[in-house]
Amino acid sequence: MAEEKPDRWKKAANSVIKAGVLRFPVTETFLNILKFYLTDAEADFIGQTFKMKTSQNMEELLKSTKGMAEADIVKMCDGLAKKGFIFNQPNSAGMMVYRLLPLEVVGVFEYTFMRPLPKGADLEKLKKVAKLYEKLLSELSAAVQGNYDNFLLVFKSQPPTDRTVPIYENSDGKEIKIEQDMGEVGEKIAISKNVADVINKFDDIAVGNCFCRTFSTLVGKGCKTNAPIEVCFTFGKSARHVTKQGFARKISKEEALKILKQTDDAGLVHKFFHNKSDVKEIENSMCNCCTDCCDTFKYWRLGSTPIVNYSTYLAKIDADTCTGCGTCEERCPMGSAKVEDDKAHVNEELCIGCGICAHFCPAEAISLLEKPRTVFVPPPRL
Repeated sequence: MAEEKPDRWKKAANSVIKAGVLRFPVTETFLNILKFYLTDAEADFIGQTFKMKTSQNMEELLKSTKGMAEADIVKMCDGLAKKGFIFNQPNSAGMMVYRLLPLEVVGVFEYTFMRPLPKGADLEKLKKVAKLYEKLLSELSAAVQGNYDNFLLVFKSQPPTDRTVPIYENSDGKEIKIEQDMGEVGEKIAISKNVADVINKFDDIAVGNCFCRTFSTLVGKGCKTNAPIEVCFTFGKSARHVTKQGFARKISKEEALKILKQTDDAGLVHKFFHNKSDVKEIENSMCNCCTDCCDTFKYWRLGSTPIVNYSTYLAKIDADTCTGCGTCEERCPMGSAKVEDDKAHVNEELCIGCGICAHFCPAEAISLLEKPRTVFVPPPRL
C-alpha cells in the first residue's frame, strides 16, 4: 500500500488553483473535493507534473515526470480528462497538448455537472460533492470579504472573462432597435455580434446541461425561472473534447439554432467564452444564463468575484414611450434597470447589454445603443 503523504493533496490543490482565475483558499473543503475525484497516484501526478507549467506537450511531460513512460503518461492524462482535470486536444499545429484545468471557470466543476444526472447511489454521491462546492463558495466569499481592498486591486487588473451577445428580437418577434453611439466609445473588437453567426461558423458543436442549474438543483435550490436545462454550448476543439469525454453530445447547427430560440424565449443571457480567456480570440463555449443560478451573477452577489464582461451594447430607454411597468427592473440580471418617478432608468455602469429588458418590454420602449466597452463591477462589500 502506498504511503500516505499529507502534503500530496495541498500540492495538487496548488497546481489546480494555478491553472485558473479564481484564487480559492486551500481549505479542507477544497482538499476534500479533490479527494472525491482523484486517486493518490493522480494527486501526485498533478501536484508534481504541473506545479511549474500547467500546459505541456509530451516532450515536456517526459521531463516533468522524471522518467515516466510515455504510454503511462497518456493513460494517466486520459483518465484525468474523463474526470474533467485535463484538456487533451491537438493545438493548431497538430501537436497534442495536455492542459491542466482549474476547479472552476472552466474546468472540473462545469464538466461534472454538464452530464445528465445519474440515479441511485451515484446521484447521492453527486449531491455530496455539490454540497462541498457550495461550502467552497462560501469560503471564497469569506476570504474576499476579509481582505477586500487587496482583492479589489487584483480584480481591477483582470481582463474581461466573458462577452455578452444580446437578444435582437422582442418577445413578439420584432427586431429591437439598434442605435449608433456617435460619442466616444471603448475599443471596438472585430468579433461576431450575433449568436447565430457564431453557431454557423463552426462544424463541431456540442450541447450539455447547464452546470449552474444542475448544481442549484442538487443543493436543493432549483431554478426559479424554470429555464431549459440542456443549453450549454461548446464549439470547435472544445466541442470535440466534451463529446469524447462524455460531458456533452454533438449536435447539428440546425438543432443548435432551435435550442437558441428556446433560450431567447426563456429570457436567458447569452455569454461567450473565448480561447486564452481573451475576447479577441475565437469563441470556444457559450452559456445561456438565468439570473438566479448562473455562477457569474451568483458569485458576484455573494461578494466573491467581480463582473468583468465585454459588451457591445447598452440599453437605452425612451422616456416618452416608457410606461413605468417595471418589467425591465424585474428581468434585468444586473439590477441596472430601475423605475423611479414612473419611468425606467438604466445605470450604465451596471448594464452588460444583454437585451433582456428590450426583449420583454411590453411598450417596446427600449433600444440597444452600440457602445463597445468592458463592464467592471466589483463584488459588493458585505
